[in-house]
Amino acid sequence: MRAELTLIPTATIHPGKITIYNEVHWQPFKPSRDRTGQSFEEANAMYSHLLESSRTALGKVSKIAKRKINKTLDYLLFLTNNKTVTNSFTGRTFQFKIAFITLTLPSKQLHSDNEIKSKCLNQFLIEIKKHYKVKNYIWRAELQKNDNIHFHILVDKFIPYQEIRDRWNRIINKLNYVDNYRKQQQLYFRDGFKVRKELLPTWSKEKQLEAYNRGARLHWNSPNSTDVHSIRKIWNIKQYISKYMTKPPAAVLDLEPREIAGKIQQGRIWGCNSELNNITGARVTIDTEIEHEIASLQAHAKTHTFQQPYFAILSFDIKILLYLKCVRLIEIFTNYIAEAFFKNILIEFKT
Repeated sequence: MRAELTLIPTATIHPGKITIYNEVHWQPFKPSRDRTGQSFEEANAMYSHLLESSRTALGKVSKIAKRKINKTLDYLLFLTNNKTVTNSFTGRTFQFKIAFITLTLPSKQLHSDNEIKSKCLNQFLIEIKKHYKVKNYIWRAELQKNDNIHFHILVDKFIPYQEIRDRWNRIINKLNYVDNYRKQQQLYFRDGFKVRKELLPTWSKEKQLEAYNRGARLHWNSPNSTDVHSIRKIWNIKQYISKYMTKPPAAVLDLEPREIAGKIQQGRIWGCNSELNNITGARVTIDTEIEHEIASLQAHAKTHTFQQPYFAILSFDIKILLYLKCVRLIEIFTNYIAEAFFKNILIEFKT
């Protein structure tokens, strides 16, 4: 029996982007390699790019991983509302969308990257989901120039920085990183305060003294192992975050080949919550109504079209769909969002 090929015009809808292509269907079966006469070498050449991985030895992000990170960023920003937060000390309010958290180790790394991720990063993510109702997050592991691993995390909730510091210090001290820091500080300052001259270009004597007084007052039990920024003033948030999350690690910049061996990073270098990890976009077969809405969108002055022989990508501000009243496209996309990210909420509401 001869297999017949059918091409079905299809669109996949993401926040601010629609991909148009032909979906391939074979009836009654897909031909095997023998039937098509395709050699192993031809098949290998055609699909070898799919073997690329983000888990490179030096922690660099591959092109495929960059595309996926950018896609998850699109969804994180789309799903996160602007928030108004009041500073408990000053009483002033400010608006922000997402928080950018950095977690470091306050003393020399003594455990493998994978062990720190498993025992520390994983617990931190579990706790902020439970205690602060964080729903969506993206994390990136990176080597510092001191060869310690550290983590950048984007979250969709505001968390006070002192609470983050206390929580992270408690978690990493399961592996004695705070205890080791305290011992080092007590030894270094055993005769009282002294200036770290190598840090003067970026850390003044006054600031060093201020940090010393704070550390001594707390008996060196609360190292400055975290940093938190609420991203609210940067005009193009996605471009800024994408560049930060996909840049080469500081530990391997400007290295000679012989120096690289000690800079290998273990395991995954980025991740996100399961809902973001499993996004596929809203897929729909293009009928006459969908075709009309896509044509209207493509004709809009602020829509950018990237045309290739076998697919096209339309990039746009999602508000344009509302302006053009693309009812079907909006309905399909919102139904996908509800199913992919709010399914449990819908089930609870129905019951």
